[in-house]
Amino acid sequence: MLVSLREIVADAYQNGYAVGAFNCLSLENVEGAIMAAEELNSPIILQLAEVQFPCAPLEKMIPMFVDAARSSFVPVAVHLDHGLSFNTCAQAIRLGVTSVMIDGSTLPLEENIRVTCEVVQMAKAFGVAVESELGKVGDTDTVEWDNNVNTFTDVDESIRFVQETGIDALAISIGNLHGKYTATPNLNIQRLKEIKDRNPIPLVLHGGSGTSEADFKDCVHNGISKVNVATAIQLRIMDELRECMKNETDLGYIGLKEKIKCASKNAVADHIKLFESNNKVKQ
Repeated sequence: MLVSLREIVADAYQNGYAVGAFNCLSLENVEGAIMAAEELNSPIILQLAEVQFPCAPLEKMIPMFVDAARSSFVPVAVHLDHGLSFNTCAQAIRLGVTSVMIDGSTLPLEENIRVTCEVVQMAKAFGVAVESELGKVGDTDTVEWDNNVNTFTDVDESIRFVQETGIDALAISIGNLHGKYTATPNLNIQRLKEIKDRNPIPLVLHGGSGTSEADFKDCVHNGISKVNVATAIQLRIMDELRECMKNETDLGYIGLKEKIKCASKNAVADHIKLFESNNKVKQ
């Protein structure tokens, strides 16, 4: 069933678990993710980031997400991840997403607030939820994680940002990075607790791939209600394909697609269990 991000993360926030938000770049990714969610009786979020549009066009992927969500018996939200402009958010809403992320995190605080407010005003007119980011979640392609507190989400700024923008979920920086980590990061759980204590809305963790199970659990139990997962799915697919290519020389194209679907399902299922969202769908 197609539902709002607002509905999904509200239940996670109230009941102390997190919902996985999985960046899907193909039909096989989508089918595998839905299969995992249905088998584990878990809500799920299908999403696509603007940076991924060149290999997974928005206008083709979002209708696929929406159709898969409507056909599923578990709650599925369809989300624009890291929208970089008002126009991208508007286009995604026209295509049927139930939530958008406007990412103004590289902007000065005042400008981030202004841009976010514009998207919130537009999105809420259509009943669409909004996520935004405060702090600097870097990229492992260009940045090494160094526990630099200057990049962390500032607690006082987060209070102002949430109050003035009216967003539904806040993505924060506590030492997390996008991409494939060269070493396991040590997330600043104390900063997470401080932000949670001062902001009564669901919080989001980006750059989940490579985070330790212990840190994931600490995040889930201390206010993170949505966790983004992208790189881990891609790596799982490549690992399983390499393994099967060693042993199955006559796989064929259809068999290859099935392997991708299965690997996607396995990756999503593992994260659903880790985030404790399994068996959370009320019958």
